[in-house]
Amino acid sequence: MIPLSAAVPDSLMVEIQQLQDTFGAVTSQALVLTDQEGNLMTRPTLAGRFYKEIIDSLEDIHRPFGQPLRHLGTLSHPAVLDRWIPGLKYVITPLVPEYGQMYYLWSGLYMEEGAKELVLQAFESKMKNHPEYDRLSSELSALPESSSERIFEIRDKMAILGSILCKLLAGSELKPATERNTMMISRLLTHLEEDFLKVEEVLQQLAGTFSAADLYAFAKENDEGQFKVNYAAGKESHLLLNAVFPQGDGFFGQAVLGKDPRHWKDIAKDPRSLYFTRRGMTLPECLSCYPVLIDNGKRALLLAISFGRNEQVQGYDRQEQIVATLLGISERGEMLLRREKLLEEGMFLLKEAARQLPQALSRKELGMQLLDVVMAMPFYPSSALVYFQEIESSNTTYFARGWASNEDTLYVKGLESRYSQQSFLSSAVILGAAGSSVLLECPLIAGNEFKGLLSVGFRGRSEAKQWQTFIESVAGLATAAIRLLEKEDRYLKQAGEFLTELRSYLQNANAELSGLSLDASDMAADFARYIGLTEEEAERVGKAILLSPFQLDAIKDFGYYPDEILLLQQVDELASQFFTMEKPPPSLTGRVLALILQHTGRDADQEQLDNPPNKWIDPSRYSKDYNVASWIEDEQVSSFQSFLLSRADSPPKKRIVSAARLLDSPALTTLKEEWGVSPREEEVLELIVHGKTNKEIANTLFISEHTVKNHLSRIFNKMNVTDRSQIIALIYKVILDAERIEI
Repeated sequence: MIPLSAAVPDSLMVEIQQLQDTFGAVTSQALVLTDQEGNLMTRPTLAGRFYKEIIDSLEDIHRPFGQPLRHLGTLSHPAVLDRWIPGLKYVITPLVPEYGQMYYLWSGLYMEEGAKELVLQAFESKMKNHPEYDRLSSELSALPESSSERIFEIRDKMAILGSILCKLLAGSELKPATERNTMMISRLLTHLEEDFLKVEEVLQQLAGTFSAADLYAFAKENDEGQFKVNYAAGKESHLLLNAVFPQGDGFFGQAVLGKDPRHWKDIAKDPRSLYFTRRGMTLPECLSCYPVLIDNGKRALLLAISFGRNEQVQGYDRQEQIVATLLGISERGEMLLRREKLLEEGMFLLKEAARQLPQALSRKELGMQLLDVVMAMPFYPSSALVYFQEIESSNTTYFARGWASNEDTLYVKGLESRYSQQSFLSSAVILGAAGSSVLLECPLIAGNEFKGLLSVGFRGRSEAKQWQTFIESVAGLATAAIRLLEKEDRYLKQAGEFLTELRSYLQNANAELSGLSLDASDMAADFARYIGLTEEEAERVGKAILLSPFQLDAIKDFGYYPDEILLLQQVDELASQFFTMEKPPPSLTGRVLALILQHTGRDADQEQLDNPPNKWIDPSRYSKDYNVASWIEDEQVSSFQSFLLSRADSPPKKRIVSAARLLDSPALTTLKEEWGVSPREEEVLELIVHGKTNKEIANTLFISEHTVKNHLSRIFNKMNVTDRSQIIALIYKVILDAERIEI
């Protein structure tokens, strides 16, 4: 191996080597330190087999780093270079310890993203005659590719290590009196390799080891831009703990404005020392502040305070600054580790959201699921709100958690003024001044149309930026779910129109069968509810009855109502297997359907139904004997008989429908198109059908009563009516006639 240079004392070389190896282990980087001639100062810290192969291959080359240094010339800042093979990067950091000698910290190699093929070709042209070429080429091919951003991040990390090494080299003439302090730094480096440093423990060691200072403290920048003393150890530490100071104000406030340490002596005579006396502390004689860079570009200060006159304080500047830098590395590393764990949790939640959100059956269900996903995120958001702008009904809906009373309503009102189909942002925005709770707004955009918005509250702007990508991913999943809902809405609308056309045709072709199936549909839905089936199952069996007068072969190819058609097929198969001993077990909804068809058919006037079947209509389902008793449990038959008795004891039932059901009718959609009502007039119209007063309509739509009256006036003209009662009567008459509903 190439002999190491002896430009610095052996005792310091041990310290430098340990720091390099520790940093290399923590950051997984290959490192080596050379002097300005290219001689190796340290034993290379290797990360992976490839680097070992490269270093071993350079054993017989005199000053292998010298040639790139001669081409490089004077370098004053860390740089990313590829002078050996284009696309194969390395990071070089210059160290100038203030006495003329220059050193270089090397890190690499890193293959640039997308450059592997060119790198391998260039490597072959340069190294194909090397005796270890095959092994080196194989290892190089396995080297992962790194993005430019990743390589520049490594450059910044190397600059941190370079600053520490530079300070060590600058103070190479260590005095015996500082040996115990050097040993403490070695212990800290060892702990940093094994785990992240605990600030409070480091401060306790400082207070017990560095006798020149009586009090050590560590202050961090918070989201408000102020600095708070989070940890303290030593004399009167409890009085300084939790102290807060802004940048630019007093000793501490001035110290955070620069990147270099600040020292003050005889500060007891300085008017700014009132900061200490106000906290009940003894007036310090000496104060040193060491800036530290921690996570997300935030800052911190390591404070060293002496209450007695001690001229040795300045002699500890180098060691204290090293400790401050190590604390910065530890803070960042610990935060990166926590963030990595949080990101893993977030990724798991995203995967769950990707599975669940597309299954939402309504905007309400989607909104609640989005709240569950966001509020479960590991950054613990302060609030969440999902806002939808439903185009079809021009009705806005929102769901919120973590909002104070009425604040969500005011916020949504503001959203409606800022976001519309014509005016909206296409990317996320962060609202709120730095230092206060902020909102990250992610518009939900589908097909270049604004569908809604996901708003999440964070405790600070930096946190919002950190998790913005995650929230945007959730918003993207929500947008995909909205597309599915809109597709389902269009399908349901088309299916409703298809059923309306079928029923209209049946009314003209066989009015008796049409009325019979309408009554049977109501009975089937009521019986399904009577025996405890869900509302969805009750509606399904009711619609199956409405389709029962039609030939399945004629309607199933349209693709509408597949579940209802499947129920009818089950019943038809049972009728065809009358003499079969082992009949396939039908579903519970299939049994309900068969019971209703059998009961209705027996009570019907068969002569009125005996119109000959045609391509579309076949009344035979009301004349078949399904032999229900042979495959339906006695308990269910008994339940049906009890149900019939309950209906017989009641007054003759009329087909009553709610306003909500009327508003869902396809006939109303056609009417609104014929009348030419605007989206806002449509909102007013639906609230009128729900029986709302002008004042209630104004409160619901966030408009004045005067505006409501203007909308009513225009609606009167379009519908050719004179008051709201005529509006309701007209809507009911048209819809109920279309669906043969009696009220």
